[in-house]
Amino acid sequence: MVAVGTCYEAYWQESQFTAHVHFDTHPDHPQVRLLPVLFEGVQGVLARYKGRFRRLVCRAKEDDRDRVGFLLRNGFREAMRSPSSTLRVAAFEKSIWAEAYDRLAQERIRLVTLSQLRVEEPDWKRELCSLRWKIVQDVPSTEPFAKPTVAEFEEMVLGDPALVEEAFFIALGDDGALVGMSNLWRNDPEGRRLDAGLTGVIRSHRRRGIATALKLRTIEFAQVNGAETIETSNEEDSPMLALNFKLGFESNPAWVDFVRELQA
Repeated sequence: MVAVGTCYEAYWQESQFTAHVHFDTHPDHPQVRLLPVLFEGVQGVLARYKGRFRRLVCRAKEDDRDRVGFLLRNGFREAMRSPSSTLRVAAFEKSIWAEAYDRLAQERIRLVTLSQLRVEEPDWKRELCSLRWKIVQDVPSTEPFAKPTVAEFEEMVLGDPALVEEAFFIALGDDGALVGMSNLWRNDPEGRRLDAGLTGVIRSHRRRGIATALKLRTIEFAQVNGAETIETSNEEDSPMLALNFKLGFESNPAWVDFVRELQA
């Protein structure tokens, strides 16, 4: 086996007419020969649905010239860019950000872990699901997001094997309401690399330094637990990308979402 091509509907998006396409190729085999074969197979699968799908979405790294060139030659256009970035954990100087926690105290905002939320909030799953939905609606995407049920949220977030409860931080307002979140995921079994997940604050509580404090807590977790890097990606005009750069994340090649419109 040297390559795999897949197509699927994204259950987390409201996109019943969109099919997502994904290619995995072995690094020892040239993509220029494999991609046409994989794409032909994917098109054969989609043809069985007799025009149901009206657009295709495929993601590629901007420095992957073979893949980007293939997509452009086959009718895809660039729709969204999400620069990736890396933080070297050992080099982060947290002392210069102490004022972020002082500001949080002035705003009477408290940060807790997912483990603590379980104890403090009886209806924590529903509340956390609601918080995530409020934040996700402002995340840039090529397709609108679908509102998950609590059961779906539990499966795709709480059931993820990469979830680390002590690296999942939630901001609570002075009335105990959930107003923000940030988390890290352990997709690297050795824990040397941690991946940043969703960071966001509900609209009524933005511009108060909450997101900065949440990000700092994730970085502190990474330092204490021996991680070497934190990696993430954000849409190029996202305020979160600017915050990451302010915290010391270094820019890497962007992920690009390519879209191809299909004839009805």
